[in-house]
Amino acid sequence: MTAQPFPPPAAASAAETTTPTVRASGLSKRFGERDVVSDLSFSVAPGHAFGLLGPNGSGKTTTVRLLTGLLTPDRGEVTLFGEPVTRTGSDELRRRIGVQTDTNLYETLSARENLRTWGALYGIPRPELDDRIDAVLTVLGLQERAGSLVGEFSKGMRQKLSVGRAVMHEPDLLFLDEPTAGLDPEAAADLIDYLKRMIRSLHTTVIICTHQLHGLESLCDDIGIIRHGRLLTAGPVAGLLARRWPERRQQLTVGGDTARAREVVASVTGRPPTVDDAGRLGFAAGEDGVAAVVAALVRAGIPVHAVVPETPTIEQLYFATLEEGTGA
Repeated sequence: MTAQPFPPPAAASAAETTTPTVRASGLSKRFGERDVVSDLSFSVAPGHAFGLLGPNGSGKTTTVRLLTGLLTPDRGEVTLFGEPVTRTGSDELRRRIGVQTDTNLYETLSARENLRTWGALYGIPRPELDDRIDAVLTVLGLQERAGSLVGEFSKGMRQKLSVGRAVMHEPDLLFLDEPTAGLDPEAAADLIDYLKRMIRSLHTTVIICTHQLHGLESLCDDIGIIRHGRLLTAGPVAGLLARRWPERRQQLTVGGDTARAREVVASVTGRPPTVDDAGRLGFAAGEDGVAAVVAALVRAGIPVHAVVPETPTIEQLYFATLEEGTGA
């Protein structure tokens, strides 16, 4: 890597663009009497970011270990780049992937020495290695601490370095397990931006397992929501949001009597609107419905200050799905 760490992506063949980078089919794993992962199925297209979302203990880390061949499923199968993950073949496939699942680093070595060690293990040619290390340290904001021992690092700095270790060899497929844990908001935003550049420039496929949802809208093309080892819903973000909320919601600010305004809105839409802490009313309606609501309020002598369309978020979908316990 140089100051511009990502070269232009190589042209992908037709097979590479149509074959999912990752496909899990009926994936199941039991530890003792407990089903940790149960009948998990999803796929991720090349150059896409997939967010596997769920509370702590929902089976995300076990899923990553199954997908990378570190664990063998009791049932189901995994293919990476169209090739089955097996005991005999997984080592070869793992050379094309990067995995960040913890912050276990060599504490008695510096940040630069850690990356040099892992870069050598990845087989990065020596003439390229120092440039690659400098680029990773710079992008992750660790250049000034390149010579410091990792044992002196904060949790957030270790987290950054563990991500840097996973991307050193510019993998075709990157697995990240809670990568923003311990990062301040600015550092988390920088990491999300870095991942977006990897996807855009290298056509990297990213699977990010997390329960921290900030920033995912700008990163993830697809998501899956998992709880107790079961996938509640999965698919393209836009499609899941549209299916959950087929009617666009509106946020209404009125003057005067809010209770009376609620009655008027309910008389038009057939459902009482919600009310937030600021007294704004929320209701679902298309353009014609909005016009009818506004006209009814005006006729009732209630001032209408603003009507603003609401855009549903991944966070709203996540909590709504977990609350209901079923897919969108």
